[in-house]
Amino acid sequence: MIDLESVYTWISLILIGFNIGVVSGFFGVGGAFILTPLLNILGLPMVSAVGTGLFFAGMVSCVAGIRHYFAGNTIIKVSIMLGFLSFIGIRISQPLVIYLNLLNLADIYIRVLYIVILLLLGISTMRKRLNNAHPDSKQKKFFLLEWIALMPPKIKIDSSYPLISIWLIVLIALVVGFLQGFMGVGGGFIIVPLLIIFLDMKPHHAVGTSLLTVVISSIFAAYLYYQEGKVIILAAILLGAGSLFGVNFGVRGTRNISGENLKKFYAIFLILAALGIMLKEMQFEIISMIYMLTLTIGVALLIVSRFCFQKQCFGIFKKRNH
Repeated sequence: MIDLESVYTWISLILIGFNIGVVSGFFGVGGAFILTPLLNILGLPMVSAVGTGLFFAGMVSCVAGIRHYFAGNTIIKVSIMLGFLSFIGIRISQPLVIYLNLLNLADIYIRVLYIVILLLLGISTMRKRLNNAHPDSKQKKFFLLEWIALMPPKIKIDSSYPLISIWLIVLIALVVGFLQGFMGVGGGFIIVPLLIIFLDMKPHHAVGTSLLTVVISSIFAAYLYYQEGKVIILAAILLGAGSLFGVNFGVRGTRNISGENLKKFYAIFLILAALGIMLKEMQFEIISMIYMLTLTIGVALLIVSRFCFQKQCFGIFKKRNH
């Protein structure tokens, strides 16, 4: 269990939050998908890690969401629909987690789902990158989703987009809401690709729309867990404070890496994170803790040293040589 009366713990949480912020800012995700399993590996019961992760996601996404809103990247209509419709999925999964916790099964079910989701996302991202490198390769079509996309009623989400079926939005909201309530994630790392693939959104619109959606849904989900006494607010605030500082370094690092290399880096990170959760599931407690902390801190340091300051340093040396 995390001892919040220790100053050392406060400093550790802020530093962990900083590293998660760097990683999330670099990959363009909320960071709760890293934080929730990490809190569990550090000794927090999974159900409390889920609740705390949701509070963290809502807090961090709020700040980033405001920036994207004023940058004109948010399609309000879609965010509101997704956010409030996701309540249905959350109301299904949150009581399920509480029930599984009473049976002492929450930890294993949530960890297994994390392993599956992270591996699927990592492998699919890698495959998509390879398919982009070989345009002639055939893509499988999701006929069920194509059928849903044709179903009325259809709505206009924005002047720059064609009409879309409202049932696509409902489907995305239900899936994301269920995973949010069950896994303790903001859902941005799931929402963004779904908006791009199924609603054909531009990437910057998908990110901005996703962040506002996460704010709405995470606050609701965190409140449900708070009512059950499963949110450690102080820990979430300390982690959030560090993350808000670290995210600026992560965002800066994206300027010095190509989109294809970023996808490759992200896919590898997801797969490595899944391996860390596997170690926890196999009862290698200390090894999994060292592994996940080393992975998170190591990737953050790599991002800061390799991508944030590389060009600045080269620029200084060039000026001196001239």
